[in-house]
Amino acid sequence: MTERVKVAVVFGGPSSEHDVSILTGLQVLEALDPAKYEVFPVYVGLDGQWWTGDALRNRKNYIPDAALKRELVRVSLNIGASREGGRWLLREVGGGLLKRGKTFAFDVVIPALHGTWGEDGTLQGVLASEGIPCVGGNVGAMGLTINKMWTTGAAASAGLPVPATMYVARGQDVAAKLDAWKGTYPVFVKPNYLGSSIGARVAKDRADAEQAVAEVFRLDTAALVQRCIGNLVEYNVAVRRNRKGQLETSAIERPLRVGESLDFKDKYLSGGGLDKLGNKLGAAREGMASATRVLNPPELDAARDGQIRNWAKALFEAVDMAGAPRLDFLCDEATGEIWFNEINPLPGSFAYFLWEGAQEPVGFSELLDDIILEARSRMRSHARVVDPVANGGAIFRKRGV
Repeated sequence: MTERVKVAVVFGGPSSEHDVSILTGLQVLEALDPAKYEVFPVYVGLDGQWWTGDALRNRKNYIPDAALKRELVRVSLNIGASREGGRWLLREVGGGLLKRGKTFAFDVVIPALHGTWGEDGTLQGVLASEGIPCVGGNVGAMGLTINKMWTTGAAASAGLPVPATMYVARGQDVAAKLDAWKGTYPVFVKPNYLGSSIGARVAKDRADAEQAVAEVFRLDTAALVQRCIGNLVEYNVAVRRNRKGQLETSAIERPLRVGESLDFKDKYLSGGGLDKLGNKLGAAREGMASATRVLNPPELDAARDGQIRNWAKALFEAVDMAGAPRLDFLCDEATGEIWFNEINPLPGSFAYFLWEGAQEPVGFSELLDDIILEARSRMRSHARVVDPVANGGAIFRKRGV
C-alpha cells in the first residue's frame, strides 16, 4: 500500500484577511482525499503564533480562546534541524532538556493564507530556505503579485492592456501627486498590497480622492489611483498547469455586485451559503465560494472569451506563477474594451468553483491533487544539483582537504 502524503494546511495569519483565510483552510481540509493524504491543520493567530490540533477542524472554535488553546499544541517550524524519516517537522513550543516536545511531520504545505504574510512571499521564503514544497507561486512570483503596481507593469510588459495607474506611498505629498494626475475623475483608489476588496472605492473628484488615499493609508503603506472604468463589468478566470505541463483555464465568471465595485461583502457574505437552487450549503460553500456570480457569461463572444484566456495564460507564464491563481479583468460593457486588473495568487476557496464550471470540469479534490504534485515536483527540480561554490567561487577550503 502506498504511504499517504503528509500535508500541513496553514491558515489564519496576521493580516486583514485572517477570517477569510480560516474559511479557505477549512474548505481545503474538507476536500483533501483521506485515502491519499494524512492532513493536519495549522492555525496562525493574529499574533503570529502557530497552533495545531483536531479542534481546529471545527468552525465553531474560531477564534480560539485561552480555554480552547489548552486543547491545542503551539508549534514552530524546526528550522535548520535534521529531518525525521525524510520529512520536515513542526515541533511543540516549550519542550526542553527534560521534556521532548511533540513533533508533527509533513511532506508539503498548502498555504491557505490570504493577504500579507501568506501571499507576499514571506511564508514561501521561510519554507524555501528549508527546501519545503509549498503549493502556489515561489518567493519571487508571490512578492511581485502582492504589489499591484509591479503586477500592472508586468502585465503591460506581457502585452496586456492596463488602465492608467498612479502609485502613492505613505509619507509622499498626496496633494502634489494628485495635482500631477493626468487622468479624469472619477478614479478608483485601492491599497497596493492588500486584498482586492478591502479599502477600495470610487472617488468622485480630487477632494474625494485625497480622502480615499488617506483612508487607504490607515490600512496599507501605499495606494493606487487608477482610471475608473465606466459601465463596469468584471470578468475573472483561473489558470493552472496540468500534469502534462499544459496551461488550462477555468470557467470565466462575472461576479455580481451591489455597488460601483466588488467589496468584501459582495465577495464573501453575499451568497448566504445558498446554491443556485437556494439550498443551504455547508462549509465548502462559504467564503469566496458563497459569492453571487454568473459562470461562462453569455454576453462574452468567442473573441473576447479567448482574449481573456490568452492574456491570463501569458501573464501566468510571465511572472513564473504556479498553483491555480485567479486573474481579474475589467470591462466597459458599453464599448466591450477589456483591461487587466490584478492577480490573486491564492484566491479565496482556491477558486475551486471556477474549475467545477470549466469546459472540462475539475473537482476541488482533483485540483488539490494536481497542485500538490506540482509543488513537490517544482521543489525537486529547483534543488541544488551542483557545488554551490564551484567554478572559481571558493575562497575557503574544507578542513582536512
